[in-house]
Amino acid sequence: MGTNDSSKMIRTGFALFDDLFGPFTSGDIHLIVGRTELTYNLMDRLVVNVAKEGEAAYYIDGGHRADPFAMARILRMQRIDPRGALHRVMIARAFTAYQMDTLININLMKLNEPPTLLLISSMDRLFSDPEVETEVARGMVKNCMMSLDAMAAKGCCVVIAATGGSHGSDLLPLITPYCSNWVSLRNRQKGRVRIITKGGTWMDISSIHPYQTMIDDFWSAPMPTEAV
Repeated sequence: MGTNDSSKMIRTGFALFDDLFGPFTSGDIHLIVGRTELTYNLMDRLVVNVAKEGEAAYYIDGGHRADPFAMARILRMQRIDPRGALHRVMIARAFTAYQMDTLININLMKLNEPPTLLLISSMDRLFSDPEVETEVARGMVKNCMMSLDAMAAKGCCVVIAATGGSHGSDLLPLITPYCSNWVSLRNRQKGRVRIITKGGTWMDISSIHPYQTMIDDFWSAPMPTEAV
């Protein structure tokens, strides 16, 4: 699904990534592939940047990695009260393929209005469960992607964080056709992460700790005024 002039743009606030990948846009499905700490840090930062604007974010977490404490810490570094910013963030955790299927294909459809940001993590890993028959899993993934495509059509910015690799690579061909943009994150030596975009552009960066203070974390903070 293509973007238009009225699309809302959401950035992670991590400049190196944003400059390479570009902003996440409403009305589109974006895919991040790779099981790295940076992957989930970026997801938390997307939530923060939506929440501090008073808009809704819905995080379907299949990898038990959504971290409200990390989100709150980022907000505090930006001098924003987490209690006020995070009240419109809903985190729903899925531990099985069937729970993920229910959250996407049933629960999302019950929302009164679509959230500004819809995140889904580790969907491919859960549907790769050997206890779920292959054809059943593939059918659920197809239904999930149609539901997510419908949410994007309503104006959501949909972001999928897929595990990839041996945990879900067989299911990625069912996911990528719905995605307008994707990026691969791969762990390298000495704590570095290689970012490879859909267009083939790549960069190696040092990963960032969820609690690390960076200049980028203060980009929206007001400058202190001197006492007269």
